[in-house]
Amino acid sequence: MAQKEQSGSRSGTWIVAIVVVIIVIAIFFYLEGESSNSPYGGSGYTTVSQVHTFVIVPQGQVFSINPGSSYSYNFTIPNGAYSISLTGSYTSQGKIEVAILTPTQYGAFTQNHDSITSSQYYYGDTQGSTINAQLSPGQYTLVFYDPGIFTQDTVTVVNPITLTYTS
Repeated sequence: MAQKEQSGSRSGTWIVAIVVVIIVIAIFFYLEGESSNSPYGGSGYTTVSQVHTFVIVPQGQVFSINPGSSYSYNFTIPNGAYSISLTGSYTSQGKIEVAILTPTQYGAFTQNHDSITSSQYYYGDTQGSTINAQLSPGQYTLVFYDPGIFTQDTVTVVNPITLTYTS
């Protein structure tokens, strides 16, 4: 009696098995791609940079400083921030000194006002200036100081003093 070969069903089984393997591989790569775009992880996880802008002193702000006194604004730049700048401009009725101080420098300034000149970002004894400082993460105080002894000086912010950084 002759045996009949059933090669058709065996080759069909192989084709189905290969198609199933291809589908499983395709699903794996699809899911891997989805997880890499997920904020929860994946091997291709990337972050999106975000630019932050904060107005420290608004445009048009006017304030008076008594002789020997100061007017200050505190701000903090978070760790991990980069491309950090503080920009703006001001004018004053009399000559004032402006500086961006670290906490240590500010502490020294409160004890001895002449130490304001040791700041990397010191804007002199002038009637106005443009602030353009490139900073690092940390805490700072923007100080407007009237070194005079007789008259109160009025400061006007011409362009907003703005902190900008990327994280």
